[in-house]
Amino acid sequence: MLAARIYVEEADVARRLEPFGVTRDELIRIVREVVGARADAVDDDPLGTAGQFAYIYGTRHLRGTLRPKKYLRYREENIEAVKHPDRDLKIVYQSVDLAASRSHEPRAISGKGAGADRVIDAAQGSLFTDEELERLNPLTFGDINTGVWFFCVSVDGDKVCAELSLPHCIGGKNFKRFLERIFIVNPGEWDGLKVAPAINDDVVELEPKISRR
Repeated sequence: MLAARIYVEEADVARRLEPFGVTRDELIRIVREVVGARADAVDDDPLGTAGQFAYIYGTRHLRGTLRPKKYLRYREENIEAVKHPDRDLKIVYQSVDLAASRSHEPRAISGKGAGADRVIDAAQGSLFTDEELERLNPLTFGDINTGVWFFCVSVDGDKVCAELSLPHCIGGKNFKRFLERIFIVNPGEWDGLKVAPAINDDVVELEPKISRR
């Protein structure tokens, strides 16, 4: 299997995220919203509710994080995403079986349809052909700051992992080969993660006025 370029160390992850205009802490906050949304599902809900909540809240908070940074809301081929304002770069939320594992590439829980295949092929196809990939190793070429990236989140009880990754293509209705993988939440670290609270510059704090009766 083609070896993807993987970023794991905190400093490497921070540097690699700079072209996206997002921080690891901001992505972790999106994961927390996903975990919380999944926990809202109860036994009396329709089958698949937890996964649907994860998709809705993952997409909502991905957009809520990136649209203030000038990203655009993007829809095509039934794919909900955000698009960079200046580059051919799109980011999609994706629930997967297992993220941030060196020995396992993420697999979309619900699989990927023909629409995703066409969108990825149109974007990633201009990067490297299959023939070129046979001769190249992602470890030998530079960072890729275009294409369709997926923010992959896996939740299995209290085992939560996440990565921001660039698949080369779709094969067998799922991801086939990854070019780059940026690990955001690694196995075993979810419970110990501490993230600084988000700062909203638009919030104005008002001193309460106490009137005497």
